[in-house]
Amino acid sequence: MRVTRFSDVCGTLDELRKMFEKGSLDRGEIETAINLVDDAIYMIGRMLTRLQEYEDFKEELRSILNTMDQIEIVEETKPRKVTDKLRSLISKGFSEKKDLERSVELAEEIRQIANKLERALRTYKGKFLDVVELYGRVKGVRDWSKDEKEKIGTALPILIPINEILENVKEWLPPEPHRSKIIDFVKAGRAYIQPKRRREPPVVQFEDGGTIPLHKIRYSERAGYQEGMFYPEDRPPKTLKEPPCKSKEK
Repeated sequence: MRVTRFSDVCGTLDELRKMFEKGSLDRGEIETAINLVDDAIYMIGRMLTRLQEYEDFKEELRSILNTMDQIEIVEETKPRKVTDKLRSLISKGFSEKKDLERSVELAEEIRQIANKLERALRTYKGKFLDVVELYGRVKGVRDWSKDEKEKIGTALPILIPINEILENVKEWLPPEPHRSKIIDFVKAGRAYIQPKRRREPPVVQFEDGGTIPLHKIRYSERAGYQEGMFYPEDRPPKTLKEPPCKSKEK
């Protein structure tokens, strides 16, 4: 995994543009510029990988829909037609033997209709659960609760609740105001905290491709050509127009 200087390609290119404004680069700046270009292509690669996950989801969803197309359904008017015939025979009191035999046949036909409907409903339910499983796999540990509430009125469960994730990494959270900003970003589903590896700090992966250790994350509203930027504390951007917040790391 590559740790990037910024959370997105735009912030990376802002920094690169600032370096270009000098008109020339010394040896150290050349290396830095190349690293920024490598950061950008890494982020684009991560976004392409994520896009492929969505493409794979689409194909699996298509397969589920194809299976649904094969589900045997019951003609909507058929149950009524069969029951009307049975009702008519019953109302005559089975005056003839053949009426009784036909009534038994019709009753069994109703049973078959019910069984076919039950099988169709069970199959549909199973396939819809497959769709939910697909959604859960694509979402993973990302917190999409805000978007889910806006779309369907409630948040769906995630593999690991965001509050549990934050509790597990609380000693690695950056100081305020950066702490609140990254937490808001995570809760908005625009970044997610990867499960912590042994003896390694937790890492935040941003939806725009960037990867920054959680404890190093800093945020400025006035950095770059665009408003708002995440960056590592030990490598503030040249476009930063305000001093980064200083604090002791835990």
